[in-house]
Amino acid sequence: MCRQPLVLVVEQDPSYLELLNSYFKLLNVSCICAKQGIRALILAQTHQPDLILLDISISDLSGLQVIHYLRRNPETRMIPIIGVTTLTKEQDGNSILLAGADDCITKPYHHHQLKAAIHCHLNQVHSYS
Repeated sequence: MCRQPLVLVVEQDPSYLELLNSYFKLLNVSCICAKQGIRALILAQTHQPDLILLDISISDLSGLQVIHYLRRNPETRMIPIIGVTTLTKEQDGNSILLAGADDCITKPYHHHQLKAAIHCHLNQVHSYS
């Protein structure tokens, strides 16, 4: 029996957290949530999610710092990270990818873009396991 994929959602906006939690239920994906970077680092290490959806604009650490710490930790370095930004300038997406994220999407969320990114990275994870 296969377990549901687990996604760590790092988002400080409660309305987006609620939206994403409901959306992941529709996709048959479990999720755990964090509103701060430090909490995200702890949850990533303890739960080893299959994917991290990380809003770059969080309060205690920048999303780029979180990516940096995740990539330096041997226990979390292989977890795929989708960086999320409200900014639409190409250089913002490039900085997220250069920091070590595997993908970048923008807010507000577009369901087809979000679903495609999630399935792409979860399929890659499960094809290697």
